[in-house]
Amino acid sequence: MKLFKPFFAIIMISAILVSFNLKPVAETYQVNSDESDVKWTGYHVAKSYEHWGNIKVKSGSIVMEGDELTGGEFVIDMTSISCGDIEDTEKNGKLVGHLKNEDFFNVEKYGESKLVIKSATKKGNTYNVTADITIRGISNEITFDATKSASGDQVEFNATMKVDRTVHKVMYGWSVENVVLSNEFKLDVKLVAKK
Repeated sequence: MKLFKPFFAIIMISAILVSFNLKPVAETYQVNSDESDVKWTGYHVAKSYEHWGNIKVKSGSIVMEGDELTGGEFVIDMTSISCGDIEDTEKNGKLVGHLKNEDFFNVEKYGESKLVIKSATKKGNTYNVTADITIRGISNEITFDATKSASGDQVEFNATMKVDRTVHKVMYGWSVENVVLSNEFKLDVKLVAKK
């Protein structure tokens, strides 16, 4: 009986230590701005066409616990917004000017937009993500699916988000042109991050 008690105590302590070791440690991956990208697409409902372009990722981080996405945030540089589908230089510049001024994103006042991950539920290699997105200083909760790939100390996430521009006051005044623009625009996001 005297031998049994110490043996039992050792077993219990070992079990507790093992249970602590089973929980993955949270690790922060820093976003590589040069390899990451955001592509925007906006839609003209009446004329059934779209415009698209890119916005640079300024900074960010991804939090992982083992293979699980648990948090993170990234900032995009709204002053870098570009148009990729209009070849005519003058027309291209005119559209980008509209996007940057008070007609749409007002980048002089709101030079950054931000997304903060609140939760992520894993389904296979896909995560259903809930996040707060801030555009023009207005935050709103959105959900979207993101896929992950990993290689060594690097992870890559790809996601498509639908954003309601009216929630963030991205409005082209009260003109007829505003009415025929889709209320939703799309963001195709590629985030590359390393430990």
